[in-house]
Amino acid sequence: MRKVIFFFSVLLCVRGYAVMIAGTDGTAHTTAPVADQGWSYVGQISSKPSSVTYIDNNWFITAYHIKQLDTPTGVSLGGNSYSINSLSWTRMLNPDSSGADLVMFRVNETVTGLDAQTLVASSVSLGTPLTMIGNGLNRGEEYDDGIGNHNTIDGYYYGSGASKRWGSNTVDAVTSEFDDVGYGSTYGFRTDFDNIEGEGHAVTYDSGGGVYVQNGETYDLAGIMIAAESGSDANGTYAAFKSDTIIADISVYSDQISTTAAIPEPTAISLIGLAGAVILFIRRLRA
Repeated sequence: MRKVIFFFSVLLCVRGYAVMIAGTDGTAHTTAPVADQGWSYVGQISSKPSSVTYIDNNWFITAYHIKQLDTPTGVSLGGNSYSINSLSWTRMLNPDSSGADLVMFRVNETVTGLDAQTLVASSVSLGTPLTMIGNGLNRGEEYDDGIGNHNTIDGYYYGSGASKRWGSNTVDAVTSEFDDVGYGSTYGFRTDFDNIEGEGHAVTYDSGGGVYVQNGETYDLAGIMIAAESGSDANGTYAAFKSDTIIADISVYSDQISTTAAIPEPTAISLIGLAGAVILFIRRLRA
């Protein structure tokens, strides 16, 4: 029997790292894809850089747990630094009015050089190709589960490093609502991690990174990474192949996102109380 513990960890913030990718030495994809595919819209929290995604009109979106745990005050995007308007935090709500693990904020300065983000009109379907962009931990040593032949690659340990990175994947499952991992149930979809060169998997600190789908000659924002499945043993935390990434479905929250991004100067905090209990094996990982 395979004796490992898997858990879903919220993807918190540390100095800017990258989406884990399979194949070669794992150091590729640190510059924009040929079609950009949302690369220019994904930035970092300045103090403890987790991922954030620009929407429009100086508004960004990220995971709600980043706001709750780290109280960010600034953002870095495209080589520019911006300060967060502390009165602008606005949590996204589920159809039943409960709070999701998504939150928006506005920066005080003007974000230049980017058009409004295009949001998907409907939920992605199974098998849809995706581009995942974030600042999570770099890839470490190969992981061997000890069951197959010696030196069999069964995944990778979380490593260290410092670079923004993108990876490819496809939609593996779509759900009407995910279990609450302590920061609100969230509607979304999943990808799983295969041993295919360039395939991406979210790791610690990728929360808030954008996930994009092609729409003709352009790419629309389809989701925001909020959590990932991982394992742990005596050698550290690892992402085994077939582990899932949880991605919030932007289409469910698109009306709220568009309405919020239209607000020029927010004057009040629009957060609701934390909903739901923390489930077993959820832990906050810090480097």
